[in-house]
Amino acid sequence: MLRRHLWTLVLLPLVACAGQGEAPVTAAPSRQSVLDGALRQQVEGGKVAAISAMIIRADGEVLYQGAYGPRVPGATEPVGPDSLFRLASMTKPVTSVAVMTLVEDGKLRLDDPLAKYLPEFRSLRVREANGRLVPARQPTIRDLLRHMAGFSYNFLNVPGIVEAYGREGVDDGLAAPGRTTRDNMRRLARAPLQAQPGTLWAYSLATDVLGAVVERVTGRPLDAYIQQRIAGPLRLTSFAFHVPEAQRGRMVTAVQPADGGLRPIRSGERIPYTLSRGTWVADPERAFSRIAYPSGGAGATATIGDYARFTRMLLNGGELDGVRILKPETVAEMTRGQTGGLPVSLRGSGYDFGYGFSVVSDPATAKTRQPAGTYGWGGIYGTGFFVDPVNRLATIVMTQTATNGGAAANEVREAFYGTINQ
Repeated sequence: MLRRHLWTLVLLPLVACAGQGEAPVTAAPSRQSVLDGALRQQVEGGKVAAISAMIIRADGEVLYQGAYGPRVPGATEPVGPDSLFRLASMTKPVTSVAVMTLVEDGKLRLDDPLAKYLPEFRSLRVREANGRLVPARQPTIRDLLRHMAGFSYNFLNVPGIVEAYGREGVDDGLAAPGRTTRDNMRRLARAPLQAQPGTLWAYSLATDVLGAVVERVTGRPLDAYIQQRIAGPLRLTSFAFHVPEAQRGRMVTAVQPADGGLRPIRSGERIPYTLSRGTWVADPERAFSRIAYPSGGAGATATIGDYARFTRMLLNGGELDGVRILKPETVAEMTRGQTGGLPVSLRGSGYDFGYGFSVVSDPATAKTRQPAGTYGWGGIYGTGFFVDPVNRLATIVMTQTATNGGAAANEVREAFYGTINQ
């Protein structure tokens, strides 16, 4: 069992807070020392510019909270509880929850065809290995949730698909601050799929498509619906797709490796994505655009404490502080494997995928101390979270270091599990 202890943060002079109504608590000296050291090593080892971590129970008890490094490289202000992070793909679970609220309300069905809501996808085609284009079967809402709809991302560099995305000007939800959701959907609909829906797990723009479905069904922008149905009721006061300019001073600077160190990312810069030998176009300023479409797969920002409240809602079966977002059975369905055993390429062996989350299916094969059933996801700017329903806790790690942050989150998580029996 995990032991409960009070602690005082020593890495930075922060006042740790997980959200409204949650008192800061402290960790056992052994855990504090291990995790403080893990954060320090990430920064001093040049892996990330700054890092924040929180481990929290379903009931709100904070087992650990710490941070290390400056909010802006070269400055003295540390990352703190009020610091804002670009969530990137950690937006996906929130959008997936929004979709499931509509399923519970009877406004969507998981096996509905996509074209029922977005007619522009009525005539999709699949690019076969020989380059021939053949008619595609219609992807369903379920296919989109589990990333089995056949779409892709530019940065995944899939032969024949990345070229088509380039010709059509498809945006990955990380740049194009002046584009509308409808425009990006039209562009995506003209490009081929990489496989017949339901036959391949392929990480993709599927959650952006789901965001567009939410907008068509509700008649409201995705950000407005999420605010009304999820962020507002959960009191996620920092969660936003459009950060007010007045809040710029809270945003952590996005950086990338360069010349043996780390430097701020420039708007429109192409950044290598080593897993696929592709590149992605970054625009850290997109978060401040008042007109950028709300990318359901990559567009939100939040503090670490507010995202922790979102994970607590999941841990509590869809409810937090007397506010119910989803039914327990819906959360259970979302957070179990849904691929039928297909490989989840970005996570590797030992993982399955649910509706918006990867799920640990075999801890030994996955080489993790997390128990089977732990679920979560990460983002390309260096964010990651892991919800452990066995131990009733969540680990959230945030950096703003492109491509390196995922490894940092994994390392901090594993360091924490090493302290459980201390």
